[in-house]
Amino acid sequence: MSTLTSRRLAPFVLILLAFALRLYRLDYQSLWRDEVDTLRFATRALPELAQNLIKPGENGPLYFVAMRPWLMLAGPTEFALRFPSVVVGTLAVPAIYILAKRLAGGRAALVAALLAATAPYLVWYGQEAKMYAALTLLVPLALWWTTEAARRGGLWRWAVLYATTSLALYTHILAALIIPVQAAWLILWPSPKSRRDTWLTAGLYLAALILPYLPLARWQAPYWLGATQSGGALPSLSGLLGVLAVAFGRGVTLVRAFWQLLPALLAFLCGIFLWTATKDRDRMTPPLASRPRVTAMLLIWLFLPVLLIIPISLGLPVLAERYLIWVMPAFLILAALGVVALSQIARPLGATLLVAVLALNLTGIAAQATRPIKADYRSAMRYVNANLQTGDTLLYQIPYARYAMTYYDARQSAASTPGCLPAPELWFDRECGRGVFLPNAYVDGPYTNNSASEASVAEGLTQALDGKDAVWLIASEEALWDERGLTRAWLETHGRATHHADFTRISVTRYNLTP
Repeated sequence: MSTLTSRRLAPFVLILLAFALRLYRLDYQSLWRDEVDTLRFATRALPELAQNLIKPGENGPLYFVAMRPWLMLAGPTEFALRFPSVVVGTLAVPAIYILAKRLAGGRAALVAALLAATAPYLVWYGQEAKMYAALTLLVPLALWWTTEAARRGGLWRWAVLYATTSLALYTHILAALIIPVQAAWLILWPSPKSRRDTWLTAGLYLAALILPYLPLARWQAPYWLGATQSGGALPSLSGLLGVLAVAFGRGVTLVRAFWQLLPALLAFLCGIFLWTATKDRDRMTPPLASRPRVTAMLLIWLFLPVLLIIPISLGLPVLAERYLIWVMPAFLILAALGVVALSQIARPLGATLLVAVLALNLTGIAAQATRPIKADYRSAMRYVNANLQTGDTLLYQIPYARYAMTYYDARQSAASTPGCLPAPELWFDRECGRGVFLPNAYVDGPYTNNSASEASVAEGLTQALDGKDAVWLIASEEALWDERGLTRAWLETHGRATHHADFTRISVTRYNLTP
């Protein structure tokens, strides 16, 4: 096989690799509460979904609208819920490839695509029933179209750019931070046309993109800026950067030693300093912009959204690193540039660094696929169902765990009841469930992190459980709702534990209550 043919086939091989890694053991991890939300929201009435456009704090309805017909066709299984993320997460790899090829040439593009295909963090969210994998596809595409529109012009290119960016905005509200990144790229990207014409067109594009969303910004502002919240301390920039470095370099598994991050960070730093300072030797597909300009554009993509999210988080903490997953391709492209730069100095150096990064990537993927990481609602509900007695009440702490437990109760009951759950909108079918579906069969645990007194908590639990003989405490992420453990302490005082089991991030305990 000729070298040219190999180069042409390589991107397709990487796409297949990305698909296989994201498909592998897709339903191994239990669905966690946010994934069950996808089922809940996608099966809402369409007018209710549309209201998310103006509801403060909502991510945006596009992902759930897109999931609706798929779930109607495929059903509400774990595999079906997650498979669309496999597809869009796989498509993100060629999107990153074409953008890296535009910015830095063919060799860097192949290395960037390889890193994206095997990145544990991207694989993880390529297996999650949420919108984050879609962002890793839409944002690189939007930035590629940014360079295409700036370089070649044409009304239809600006229209495609507008549509792609809008899809990202409607997928997750914080994708709006891509707009200042695009503005910076339009300034930095070289244009063969008159700069005046380009700036005029770019200004009209940005105005058309921003102005329709000003009412949305007005509705959302009180929520994000803390006018309706108690507010919080200014988040630590160094802390956020550290979390992102761990996620981008290792994935979601625990980093036990700093050396596990060193290969990826070394490649990243080499991309910034070494690649930028060396001359172009890539004859496969030479880039269209100078190396310092490309490096600046990638650093803006990587760091500007991180800087902008800090003041947004002043009123409401939104520091979940997954919200910024769409800046990770910039990190991967810079790391790819570092590998290419080292290879130009000495090929064994570049090869050794790449092998080290890939080895750690595959180790991280293996850990994610073989070790329970998400809250194991599936096993917890199986244990409860095996020991549930007539008249038992379930007490959820945090209350939001109820939806995930209900999902698995319905699935497990449907498995032994023909005709149950024929369509995803019936996932909450009470006819197929057990006692947990009956009225008053569950109690939401009290929120005590607002300095609630022990006496008030005791009074509320006494009223809620009046006349109940036994109660199951379903405790998941308990500290978010009851950091002092007042609910558990009350149950220990007023009941006797008869069953207990611990699972990943969740425990279940049955108490016989004393009269």
